Amino acid sequence: MIDKGMNSPLFSSKLLLVPLFQGFSRLDFIDIVGKVPFDFKSFKPNESIVRQGEACQSLYILIDGEVQVITENAEQTYRLTEQLRAPWVIQIENLFGLHNRYTRSVYAKTKTHVAIISKQSVREMLTMYPAFQMNFYNSLSTLTQRLAILQWQKRCERVEERFKTFLLHRSLRPSGSKGLHIHMEILAAELGTTRLRVSNMLAEMASQNLLTYSRGIIHIIALEHL
Repeated sequence: MIDKGMNSPLFSSKLLLVPLFQGFSRLDFIDIVGKVPFDFKSFKPNESIVRQGEACQSLYILIDGEVQVITENAEQTYRLTEQLRAPWVIQIENLFGLHNRYTRSVYAKTKTHVAIISKQSVREMLTMYPAFQMNFYNSLSTLTQRLAILQWQKRCERVEERFKTFLLHRSLRPSGSKGLHIHMEILAAELGTTRLRVSNMLAEMASQNLLTYSRGIIHIIALEHL
């Protein structure tokens, strides 16, 4: 639902908290709003914001609320869920380049407010505002560097460490609660071990209050504590 009433000083202040607008003054932002068309939308709990596989044609900026992010593997044999709070730019890396499709689904967990900027408007802002250009490039560089570091990490020997690495490679943030929907046999294959070893590992972690698990669902209480 488009909410024109959200284009107010309150929500302008929240947009200024987004890293893309770091270094902008309130007067700078008034200038941007006067030149660049923003759409503002409100989403109810459980309402879809973007879906995995959809074309990415605009920049979605979460400015208020909490969302659930769901990522499914290519074979659709498991999926990871995590919760994120505003401010957050939804998959900024997919706006340009060869693969302009979302690789994650995002649903509102609470009432959520989103600012939307079209791809064409983002191009214009990159030309008109050097600070925005620098912040945009910094965001992309940080994502690229994080992925490069993860890909070249040494393979872990202990299955517990491999499990944490498995989660880190698929998570947007290396902390907070995560939900992994996966069968034991598939997780064992992903970790390069046996089903029994995975079962023992989960039981040990559960005894330490690091996670809970039932048939096909593993809830990691805090990834940073694994």
